[in-house]
Amino acid sequence: MPAASPSAPAPVTVVIPLYQAEAYIGEALASVLAQSLRPERVIVVDDGSTDAGPARAAAVPGVEVLRRPHEGIAATINAGLALARSEFVAFLDADDRWTPEKTARQLARLRAEPDLAFVFGHARRFLTTPSGETPLDVLPGRSLQGGLFRRACFDRVGPYSTAAGTHGFLDWHARADEAGLRSVVLPEIVFERRIHGANHGLLHRAEQRRGYFNSLKAALDRRRAAP
Repeated sequence: MPAASPSAPAPVTVVIPLYQAEAYIGEALASVLAQSLRPERVIVVDDGSTDAGPARAAAVPGVEVLRRPHEGIAATINAGLALARSEFVAFLDADDRWTPEKTARQLARLRAEPDLAFVFGHARRFLTTPSGETPLDVLPGRSLQGGLFRRACFDRVGPYSTAAGTHGFLDWHARADEAGLRSVVLPEIVFERRIHGANHGLLHRAEQRRGYFNSLKAALDRRRAAP
């Protein structure tokens, strides 16, 4: 497959689930549109927001907005994935940011190794407060937001589980491992994870714990049932 020229978009669809994130969606979209290798399609899937987030996203040229009733993160991601027709697909939370070389570095690795199913990188976490941003730490980014995926992976593994709550990617990654899909983690920082008072994980810890244990139990049940 020939490499994309600087003027041609990369064969990547970006899906951004949005819920009550009007303060941050502009930064998220700016980081996607500022990629050195620009994706060919950007889809914001609104999960029933009541703030100005969807309108702000719709005002950005080249961004598609799909508005849906509030059903939760898994259903929102699956709705965006159903619209993705590019060879590759990536995801970004509406309150996080990509680094400028994310798409280029990950796409180069996937093209260099056709047996790779998806590629991650590292994440830089930072705290947002009324007084500004404070750097926190850097962690391996084995997360939905830190990856670039071949679209065919989701046809093989299936969509996000609505039973896994905020741990949907843990469940999906376990199923991908069971299917024999190979992935790597690049040493570069590819996205920036924002920590703030409205983070879903901070506000809904009980739901997070339920989703985590549901995902682990489902993986164990599949292993026990395997021949």
